Amino acid sequence: MPRFRVPALLVAVVLAACGAKDETVAAATSVAEEAARTEPLASQAQPATPPARPAQPAKQVQTTNKPVPGPIVADPPHVDFGVVAPGTVVSANIKLFNPLDTPVTIKAAKPTCTCTTVDMAGKVIPPKGSIDMPMSMKTSNSVGERAAELIVVFEGMPQQMVLRLDAETAYAVRANPAYVDALAPERMKGAVELLAVDGKPFKVLTVDGKPAATADGSPMTAATRQVVRYDFTTEPAKPVPPFLIVATDHPDCPVMDLRVRHETTRITPSLAFEEFRSNVGIIPAKGSIEFEIQIKMMGQNRVQAAVSLNPAAKAEVVSQTSDGQNLLVKLRLTDQGLPKGTFLFPCRFASGSKSADLWIYGLVR
Repeated sequence: MPRFRVPALLVAVVLAACGAKDETVAAATSVAEEAARTEPLASQAQPATPPARPAQPAKQVQTTNKPVPGPIVADPPHVDFGVVAPGTVVSANIKLFNPLDTPVTIKAAKPTCTCTTVDMAGKVIPPKGSIDMPMSMKTSNSVGERAAELIVVFEGMPQQMVLRLDAETAYAVRANPAYVDALAPERMKGAVELLAVDGKPFKVLTVDGKPAATADGSPMTAATRQVVRYDFTTEPAKPVPPFLIVATDHPDCPVMDLRVRHETTRITPSLAFEEFRSNVGIIPAKGSIEFEIQIKMMGQNRVQAAVSLNPAAKAEVVSQTSDGQNLLVKLRLTDQGLPKGTFLFPCRFASGSKSADLWIYGLVR
């Protein structure tokens, strides 16, 4: 999926990387809304090759871990991948420079999250020379921001280097604003605006599982901007969903979500899920799909079980990877009778004495 630049004023649907509370999601400003309509598409590119001489980063970024100064220099010390598709693996190469007359051995290079991969322990930086440090980071499956730090320490010196990786995930179709405000009774039905930020015309297929209807009642035709209706009053006995699921025919955004603000949709799980929902994408009828979620602050705890609360689907844990603090869990979801189209239901995770529900959604076809 092409990379596109997004103004900083646009607020992500979920502040996934920061572990922010779900209810802190805010509206985009009118300036950001207008920019979303006109922001040009930029071509995707890997980070530029570092210059022959170490340079200061263009953007100063605060780090969570405390760096300890030393002679080894990283170029660049911060990589911003910009806006990429959810579930994308982005890669970068950071060059480490050794100005000393003696070689320096890397004692450890440890990322702060399981989403980042690097293998540099035991590598030697030659005197007056440099070494490449390739690394990769997998972005979240849903929209939001992700940040990771890499802590590098060296044998025989107190230096602690802290490097930063940033990325924002966004779909090719973006809602404006990124949520549905259903707090007041009169706002239980209304319309949402959807924009193709990559400039490709698209149609909206369904909204909340129902055939999409344009706000003015006109026939649906392919366009880069769609305004479609939603209505939570048609089934009074049905709870207001925490997310409004939208299906489109855009090849890079078959299914997406908008957070629904309502007095009954507050989400406060007892496990620190990195995201409050996960887009598992497209599942073939009677087939299965694997996806990953991250649970923070787990320590040595593990997930004993993951159970779908929808009997038409089966969830099972495939693997678990821990970095000592965060836990990356790979799950398999199998269709056992889901109707074709979009779905949204919780999956219950059990870990020790705790259990918590994570909303998952996707598309069966």
